[in-house]
Amino acid sequence: MKKTLLAGLIGLMGLMLAHPAFAFTEACQWVAKMAGPVYSVQPLRVASFTSPEELPETLHLALLERSGGWFIYQTEQAWFGKESCAPVQKVVAHQTFDFVPVLLNQSTGRNAVITSSFMLKTYQKNDIDKMAERYGFKLLTLLPSGNAAIFDVSGVTSYDRMLERLDRDKDVQFAVPVLAEPRYRLR
Repeated sequence: MKKTLLAGLIGLMGLMLAHPAFAFTEACQWVAKMAGPVYSVQPLRVASFTSPEELPETLHLALLERSGGWFIYQTEQAWFGKESCAPVQKVVAHQTFDFVPVLLNQSTGRNAVITSSFMLKTYQKNDIDKMAERYGFKLLTLLPSGNAAIFDVSGVTSYDRMLERLDRDKDVQFAVPVLAEPRYRLR
């Protein structure tokens, strides 16, 4: 009885300690988790402002849909890894093409582009300025609550790793991606 109770207690402690270190196994999984339960990772989808006519055929991309200025493409293989859920550049014939990762909003069936904008909410109003200094983020706009803001996190090599780091920051209440996605379907 004591051994079972002790084993259960040790297991519970292990789960409690493992929670902050959410282990992700695929690219953009942490971003999808923070975006909400309706979002799922889409390892074979990318978005770009570049139209299909301007892309070289050697990239082997199939257009799935257009969402505002974004073109959503299907790839043959994943372009993002666990350590690289962030914008990627592909160079073909000395021309550079920019792509970003995509999530799927399962409730609407539409693609959601992961932009470089993230909303951070801190525990104290003056901690907002610390975020820009501490992480090198660019403050885009303060939100009405005073202790939340939208930041541009361009230059981050992995949004997943960034969110993991912010999750451990004692000044950050939460951080979520600002996604570009259609809100309404035209009938």
